[in-house]
Amino acid sequence: MLYLYGMQRLMVYSESGGASKTTTAVGLAMAAATMGKRVTLIDLDPRAASTKWLDVEPREEGLHVGAILGNEDVEGWAEGMAVQTRWHENLRMIPSARSVSTMEGLREDHSELRLSLALQGLEADVVVIDCPNRQGGPLILSALNAADTVVYAAMPNEDGIDGITGARKSVQRFLASRRAMGAPADLVEAGIILGSVDTTAVVSRIELASIQEIEDMGILLTPYVPQRVIVKENRRIHEWFGTYRKGQPVSDAYAELAKKVIR
Repeated sequence: MLYLYGMQRLMVYSESGGASKTTTAVGLAMAAATMGKRVTLIDLDPRAASTKWLDVEPREEGLHVGAILGNEDVEGWAEGMAVQTRWHENLRMIPSARSVSTMEGLREDHSELRLSLALQGLEADVVVIDCPNRQGGPLILSALNAADTVVYAAMPNEDGIDGITGARKSVQRFLASRRAMGAPADLVEAGIILGSVDTTAVVSRIELASIQEIEDMGILLTPYVPQRVIVKENRRIHEWFGTYRKGQPVSDAYAELAKKVIR
């Protein structure tokens, strides 16, 4: 794992789909940008959900995150590939594309270090990596090697619990392998962010039981992120929900959570 002085590299991870990973990655990125941090959001998911949400296109054809993962000499590439977003002057993005899924078959030596190498010289205070819901593999290994902080994203249900449990096992296996090689193992668990919590109605017994089980893991962060329809609506129209009154409670929650996970 390369040490990039002064830059925090945060991966948002769960091994379940629909765990609010993209909303959490985007929410933390925007919160950090609003705090005055220079932020680069990296979409590592072939579904390109955060890329679509922010409506970002590569600088040139093919200059998405797959170009970093698929080439050997990539040191310093991230700075030239980061695209300015229209959401905030402090927020740039390296987009993804469907073709990134082909990287799952990558078996070249040390390919898992390419993303970390590409971040050399990046003009950013914070990097936020929106991870795919994978159980290991080249994409997740790339994030694990590039990151120094992991945030687990979850929703209050059984899938959310399974996603955290699997992701934490993958992180621990990665750290154990680093220690076995005598390599630095400095990836830190910042905690679990619980999203889409219904604060406007009576919480179901299933949700209550799920929240209790997640709390028992000992790393749950507060406040919980409230469920608001405007989040899904704004994803469809490529807008930041924090601009609107109905989305402000969600934006405020991420602002408070960012204070706990952003250095």
